[in-house]
Amino acid sequence: MRVLGSVLVCVAVVGAVATGAPAAEDAQEPARATPQELAGWKHYDRLCLPCHGVEGDGRGPATPWVWPPPRDLRTGEHKWSSAPVGDAALDADLADTIRWGVPGTSMPGFGVALDDAAIAELVAVVRAFAPPATPGKAAPVPATIAGDVDRGAKLWTKAGCTSCHGDAGTVKPRPYDLTQLQFRRPRAEVDDAQRALYQSIALGLTGTAMPGYASLGDAALADLVAYVDSIRARPDAPRGPGPIPPPAVERDTGSGRTRGGHWAGNDPAEAVVFGGDLAPQGEPPDSLAPAQASLSAKRCGRCHAKQLEAWTGSIHAMASSPGLLGQLARMDDEDEKTSCRRCHAPLAEQRTDAQLEEEGLNCAACHVRGWTRHGPTTIAGDLEPLPNYPTQGLAIYERSDFCMPCHQLPARNEVAGRPLLDTYREWLAGPYMPRGIQCQHCHMPERAHTWKGIHDPDTFRQGIRVEVIAARGKSGVVSVRARLWNDGAGHMLPTTPTPAAWLEITLVDGDGDRIKGAHASQRIGRNLTSKDDAWVELEDTRVPPGESIELAKAWKRGRVDEATHAKVVVRVAPDEYYERLYASRLDQDLTAEVRTQFEAALKRAKGNRYVAETLLIAIE
Repeated sequence: MRVLGSVLVCVAVVGAVATGAPAAEDAQEPARATPQELAGWKHYDRLCLPCHGVEGDGRGPATPWVWPPPRDLRTGEHKWSSAPVGDAALDADLADTIRWGVPGTSMPGFGVALDDAAIAELVAVVRAFAPPATPGKAAPVPATIAGDVDRGAKLWTKAGCTSCHGDAGTVKPRPYDLTQLQFRRPRAEVDDAQRALYQSIALGLTGTAMPGYASLGDAALADLVAYVDSIRARPDAPRGPGPIPPPAVERDTGSGRTRGGHWAGNDPAEAVVFGGDLAPQGEPPDSLAPAQASLSAKRCGRCHAKQLEAWTGSIHAMASSPGLLGQLARMDDEDEKTSCRRCHAPLAEQRTDAQLEEEGLNCAACHVRGWTRHGPTTIAGDLEPLPNYPTQGLAIYERSDFCMPCHQLPARNEVAGRPLLDTYREWLAGPYMPRGIQCQHCHMPERAHTWKGIHDPDTFRQGIRVEVIAARGKSGVVSVRARLWNDGAGHMLPTTPTPAAWLEITLVDGDGDRIKGAHASQRIGRNLTSKDDAWVELEDTRVPPGESIELAKAWKRGRVDEATHAKVVVRVAPDEYYERLYASRLDQDLTAEVRTQFEAALKRAKGNRYVAETLLIAIE
């Protein structure tokens, strides 16, 4: 009832402003509901806060990795309105932006995840960030917009469009290049831009220098629409999130630069988790029992046995691995060591406690700050609350930006347009984010602390689908086409440069023996090497969510006539890059201790290899 009451108060205030009814001199203005008090906040926190921030100021934790910068909702200026410039946008305009997204930008459409009622609740939240405003009146748009391109080209110059956009629609730095970047106005069908172009030209764009040209009349406007439609860009959809725009890279090199391993938001309550280098916990309060006054995961297991068992076999538990310890031992730069530890062993106490350091990313690394246990806002059903046990619930624990500090490198660390670690940005640009599916949904199902990924064969198998066609032609040529789909991962497959997978085809005879010379292989991954102390990308054959990679081959010579089946295998090396790294380190002069660490690391990396899929397809 509290939230419902807040919504009614908000509606009452907006209604009073819209009707322009004078308030009694002695009447006190009703308090406006805050965005957090509205019913739509649950949608905002999950879908909008990462970019637009807890205050609606466009400074959310995802801001460094999206382009253009998110809108500051506090201004109340909404660029795409069906009312003329100077009038406030309609609720329907805000709903369209939420529903369809903004083509060519990082703003996705959430219509796949939210129904009309939920979108209306979100519109109320967006409104609540800004001062009250009376929505304008929608200007009519002709049912048919049929203009002439040649007349429009002349009008383009006559109306003064070239002064901003340039003779061919180009000028730097703004407005954006119409011939290179997608037309951004939200719309149901991206390729159906006539109505959207008409509105932008006729009504102008709020908050920009673009005025409205409605005074030209419908016929002239239709001609301008035809011309702009003829020169506007229709770029192919990028595979994955696409390269980071140079302005975004430049933005990340100044005083506002992001730091790897740090949360980039500005909510002080949530920043306590990963907003900076972790401070020492200090002396535990007397209210904590001895087992509670420990930072060791083993002690946490006294009460959280299920979570400890899951964590023990996880990659997080092995974050402070022999390979990492060997590399840290060879580093002289303390800043470089600190940078590695932010994700692999972030507790301040792990720098002086070797046993604690070996626990890697343990329970306390994610949950304990100043001896207060932070976690989701609701307690798991299998846990009993304890008296005198300091806890703090935060929504960030159920959002992907909780994982972002250690699974996303800054924009300035780009190689061939993409950071070495780009998982969070891949998720932002993929189909899972607009559906509200967070990292935790797939990697912590039912809050399981296993974080299974490419190192787990079953998890990898759940993320792929393999299709094969094998046929023999009239001339005796055997053709095989194998296609691997990423239909289960919300990011590129694989996402980091360290793993590699291979899609392989081999022809075999009736006994299952390999036909000599009848073999083909496709590497799947981001293949990087270093040259002159800089990273170089050799190839990027990763598979974006919902897309596929194909290997097709035909054979005619040799014993191909004896082939009866095509054997298709998917092999995975989760630590392929590290295998090469550790082997190269072992060729160097090392202390006995460091050599032992790298030998153990190399053995573990090689031992992680597996075959994810084997298919035997009869040749038709």
